[in-house]
Amino acid sequence: MKEALIRERKYQEYNGIACKQEVDGYTDFIFINRFGNCQHQGTLNKALRRIIRDCNDLQLEKDGKNAVLLPNFSCHSLRHTFVTRLIEAGVAVPVTQQLAGHSSSDVTLDIYTTVTDEFMEREFDGFQVKMKHQDEEWRRRMMERKQDARENEIQVLDDKNNDTE
Repeated sequence: MKEALIRERKYQEYNGIACKQEVDGYTDFIFINRFGNCQHQGTLNKALRRIIRDCNDLQLEKDGKNAVLLPNFSCHSLRHTFVTRLIEAGVAVPVTQQLAGHSSSDVTLDIYTTVTDEFMEREFDGFQVKMKHQDEEWRRRMMERKQDARENEIQVLDDKNNDTE
């Protein structure tokens, strides 16, 4: 992926194409048209459909009925996936919110993130480990308290025995 982006940047430089647009303080975009403006979402979606179609055609030629085909998706699907993966990777919500350009973290968390089975399982496993650790810590403290109580009882008994002698 990185190589493809670098090739695109070199192609633009070679052809004298430079980004002329600024969006929310950002500039120097890679996906621009020949006039230096950001690509329109519809144009990108059309290109994605062609890429998916061509890729699937190649897979069908190669593997026939056993071919694993790409599903149809859009720029918005990629955005949704990107934000979800940021959350799953543990990127702080304010950072994710800013990268996505959302006005509030509610939008980031409620609308753009979906819980995958793997993420839910990983989070629950982590929760179970924490709970087990807390349970072990609680048991250790209880044993220490019981030991302290026994030692105090023995001390009290020793003190009584010493008093009676």
